[in-house]
Amino acid sequence: MTCITVTWKLSVLAAAAAAAAWAQSGAVLPVISANDNRTAAGVLRNGVLTLNLELRKGNWYPEKADGEAIPVYAFAEVGKPLQVPSPLIRVPLGTTIDITLRSALPVSATLHGLHQRPGTDKDVVTIEPGASQHVRFSAGKPGTYLYWGRTPDGRRGTNRGLDAMLGGAFVVDPPGQPVNDRIFVLERWNGPTRTAMNGKSWPYTERLNYEVGEKVKWKLVNASDLSHPMHLHGFSFELDAEGDGENYKVYEDGSQPVEFTHNVEVMETFDMTWVPKEPGRWLYHCHRIPHMRLPVPLDPADLSSAGANHDHDHMHGMDSDYSGMGGMIIGMTITGKSAIDTENGWKPTKHLELGVGTRKGDGRFYSLWLRDKDATGAAAKPTLSTGLTGPVLVVTEGEQTEVTIVNEMKEATAIHWHGIELESYYDGVPGFGGRDEKRAPAVEPGKTFTVRMIPPRAGTFMYHTHWHDDAQLTGGIHGTMIVLPKGATYDPGTDKSFLFSQSAGEPFGAAMLLMNGSPQPNTLRLAAGTTYRLRLVNISPSVNNLRVQLTRDGAPVQWRELFKDASPVAGTPVKTADQVVAVGETFDFEYKAEKAGTLMLTGWNQGDNRRAVQTLVFTEAGQ
Repeated sequence: MTCITVTWKLSVLAAAAAAAAWAQSGAVLPVISANDNRTAAGVLRNGVLTLNLELRKGNWYPEKADGEAIPVYAFAEVGKPLQVPSPLIRVPLGTTIDITLRSALPVSATLHGLHQRPGTDKDVVTIEPGASQHVRFSAGKPGTYLYWGRTPDGRRGTNRGLDAMLGGAFVVDPPGQPVNDRIFVLERWNGPTRTAMNGKSWPYTERLNYEVGEKVKWKLVNASDLSHPMHLHGFSFELDAEGDGENYKVYEDGSQPVEFTHNVEVMETFDMTWVPKEPGRWLYHCHRIPHMRLPVPLDPADLSSAGANHDHDHMHGMDSDYSGMGGMIIGMTITGKSAIDTENGWKPTKHLELGVGTRKGDGRFYSLWLRDKDATGAAAKPTLSTGLTGPVLVVTEGEQTEVTIVNEMKEATAIHWHGIELESYYDGVPGFGGRDEKRAPAVEPGKTFTVRMIPPRAGTFMYHTHWHDDAQLTGGIHGTMIVLPKGATYDPGTDKSFLFSQSAGEPFGAAMLLMNGSPQPNTLRLAAGTTYRLRLVNISPSVNNLRVQLTRDGAPVQWRELFKDASPVAGTPVKTADQVVAVGETFDFEYKAEKAGTLMLTGWNQGDNRRAVQTLVFTEAGQ
């Protein structure tokens, strides 16, 4: 971590120079407030929302109030502070929206989304410097939408700055529906690691408090220029609705998909409902590793204050709120009575050891081993890593289970049980997870930590490091986790897991896409006429558009979708074997080859065509 700290301190010096230059220019920018989206903008009277908005430049503080000041363009209601995200437009069905727009920007601005829904993104408003515009329209169909702006001087790609924060939520409520939800707008600026929710980055994002059994409703709006796989620790949620910014689909009661990770594409939205069942501290975050790790230095050209009071040295301590994290994360504290008791009458019948070590000769790569221990403590021969990933870990629904993490490295680690409902203390977020004063520890070098769990449901999950840098994840500290139904037996001959990850470097190359720890695993020889369960897992740091196909002679075959995120898919539909798997998602499919032949299971990054390929050779019985 030393190099990160040194780099940060150097950037502070550069920031000071930038701030001095800004001060000498005589420019004084107003402070931009973080908008928690609790208060709707404008005045609603007699079915008409009257809203006066203006566009100005200000200083935005994504972390501490006296920390980094980032000059950006932002919206404000006239006479009120600028806001990031932009002021919330929220109205009941049937409302007419009357907006007056004024611009104090030095360039023209093109505004999207200020029109009736359903609509088209071609319906835009362009406002010139110093000019005013007036728009009036019927709100349209109920749903969660957004509005946003772009300017010609806003840089594109990974260096977005000035216009990156011109985005806000636009919600049309159904009649008679109580407004008892929360809205979170996702933002990104100036590089792949700079992200925020409702105008703040962890640990300065809002902390939420709920009770066990309380029904929680959230609306998510992606106003950024990247997709975000949003993952909820410790619980699953129902996907109530989703939209593309112009249209909106609501799932009928009883048909809502159940997930623990939902990917929201650029300018998309979704609504979710979940019920916390276990007290403790929990996270909700984007699962792209660059969006949840330590802050990195800003480009000095985009920094207008020295940030002399912005002390990041404390972030490395596990007693801090950083806990190694930063970015698009919110934390929740759940209070109430626990339904899980791993103290009284605890008599586990499943004992596992998961060892984490460094591969000889190269500290960038890690080796994992897994072994069962019987009730006497005798250990079976361990199963070792194959390539850069860990062994498949199999447990049973409802069984009292202990997994002892054995750290054989020279650095600390932590293991998160992705998608599993368990106690917060064992969730694998060091320094944050736990309940009351009891905080989850890191697993220090040469030490062990025993996790207790009673998996409540069967399905495909994953285990992976929750140490927030790329090295441990790309080095192979991860694996597939399978929870079997009660009474079921794991058959590795017909139950096949395919975990997708990325490599840190040689022998495969930097950021190479891997399947089960290799870009091209050994050929699998299978039997035609036999039904196989194929489990797909994406634990890459950021390949969020991973596309997986099962093909014969270059054309996708048909398979039956069973589960998504360990929850049954309605109707178990037969579909073309062509599936996008976002970071943090799992899918289960069923496939039976009716005849002998060679098939290819291919996963690739649609952005740059990196791929991993598994050959499957099906033979007739007896051959």
